Amino acid sequence: MAASALVLTTAGIGFAALNADEPAPAPVSLTATADAYVSTKSPTQRHGWSTRLVVKQNESTSFVRYAVPAAAEGYARKATLVLTRLTASNPSKIQVSTGPARWTEAVSASTGLRAGTAIASAADDGKSKELRIDVSAGVQKDGALNLALTQLAGRGGSVFGSRESGATQTKLEISYVKGDGSGPQPSVPPTKPTAPPTTGPTKPTTAPTKPTTTPTRPTTTPTQTPTKPTTTPTQPTAPPSTGNPGCSISDKLVPSCGAFFGAAANPLGSESWDEALTAFESTIGRTLDIAHYYNSSPKLFPTAEMIKRAREPGKKRILLLNWKPEMGRTWAQVAAGDPEVDKAIDAEAQYLKTTFPEKFFLGIHHEPEEEVKPAAGSGYTAKDYAAMYRHVVQRLKANGVTNAVYVMNYMGTPHWGSQPWFNDLYPGDDVVDWIAEDPYIFGDDANWWGPFTTGVNRKDTYTNPSWPGFYTWATTKHPGKPIMLGEWGIDEQTMLGMNKADVLRTVQDGLKKMPQVKALVYWNEATFHTVGTTRLDSSATTKAAAREVLNSGLLARQVK
Repeated sequence: MAASALVLTTAGIGFAALNADEPAPAPVSLTATADAYVSTKSPTQRHGWSTRLVVKQNESTSFVRYAVPAAAEGYARKATLVLTRLTASNPSKIQVSTGPARWTEAVSASTGLRAGTAIASAADDGKSKELRIDVSAGVQKDGALNLALTQLAGRGGSVFGSRESGATQTKLEISYVKGDGSGPQPSVPPTKPTAPPTTGPTKPTTAPTKPTTTPTRPTTTPTQTPTKPTTTPTQPTAPPSTGNPGCSISDKLVPSCGAFFGAAANPLGSESWDEALTAFESTIGRTLDIAHYYNSSPKLFPTAEMIKRAREPGKKRILLLNWKPEMGRTWAQVAAGDPEVDKAIDAEAQYLKTTFPEKFFLGIHHEPEEEVKPAAGSGYTAKDYAAMYRHVVQRLKANGVTNAVYVMNYMGTPHWGSQPWFNDLYPGDDVVDWIAEDPYIFGDDANWWGPFTTGVNRKDTYTNPSWPGFYTWATTKHPGKPIMLGEWGIDEQTMLGMNKADVLRTVQDGLKKMPQVKALVYWNEATFHTVGTTRLDSSATTKAAAREVLNSGLLARQVK
């Protein structure tokens, strides 16, 4: 997407031939030629195609590259790095350092790239639309300029727009002064906005990840190696029963009444994942219908701890297990039948048949949009993803796995839904039982902060006018498929006349308006960039609203 600024293209232009008596060269506003961030929480994840640049103390570093034009003879450069905020954050201190000379947008934390010599730092209030940092000391010559952004102090990280975000991407503003640059800096004309100004952080073009990798989402939980229980009770492969008279749960785990409520209960403080689950249930005053965990090959799952929670007497839960089976291979390589990946799939199939015959939800590499590389031959095209997903499901079925209910889990934001390759991600009705999206509710824009229906069917009429909303897309393109909120969370804030409790109290009415939504799986975390504080005990009013909404009506306990 083109940047909103009126950018003067400067590559290949030199000013040395200018007459010294001529006026100073006009200021320029440069957009990045490459940018990416890396995270130690997802060391092999590549974020070079994300719409975000994340900086978080001791965790996430962002890299950005500009092509600096030659300076006119007799003039010095004044350079300002302009970072446009995507979401509000806590106050912090951001440092700009020299970056490594050679890197690509395929960089990850595992490559070990580090920030170099410090150039400048600036206090970030976490609220202003832009953070401007004087980096003149680092812009001494023309050519490639590599910068690294880190957070020296702060809590929760800061999130700025990358070049993939379009209007919110970073810029390097350069102006020229006579002599050595010690004189006053000429002002740089402001860039032309493409959207009405806001009083708070700029509207994001995509919801978080997942970390993410997005972003902070774990790849495996819990960490111990799964072991087969010493005594495995005989379990039927039929769906669980419901405690609601006159209601039932289908073979594909679709409730005939209401909707399941589940959660990924992230550890808070020193909790283990298992402790976090029971603590979350204590907070909301009920047992979850769905317990959500994340896994990656070659570790086998579900672990003994997960199985214990699925079978707990009087508190049985359906497992939602997200699985990344690639083991470092590309999607195309998995689809082609990589021997090591196939071996791991076969081992998982055997483990499921002998250890866990209960019905469960299986998501295969959730939120793929941010990792798509549309160039032919990349191994990560949307069609490569669909082929990878199909291969995994078909191999599990061929190995006799009959209890998995397959979930295709999208990020589902207007930005990604508007991509020309978006429909190519879908693997096919024969291998998809549920369609899921991850609609976080946060920010200061009416498209992102509002009632439940705003998140589930989010639109963006200004930036992505052709996107009808995920619920509309899913029910139109794939009618009859049940819809799951594979992850969703609400920030603790008051904005546009609503607070978190107000948003929670719109859920029951929203489910009535969107009857295909059959499962809501909450993301409970203390601080989740870029969203904020999603935990449901973030305030007394939020906790009270959560207990009220999640224990009644369409969200009353389903699983017996």
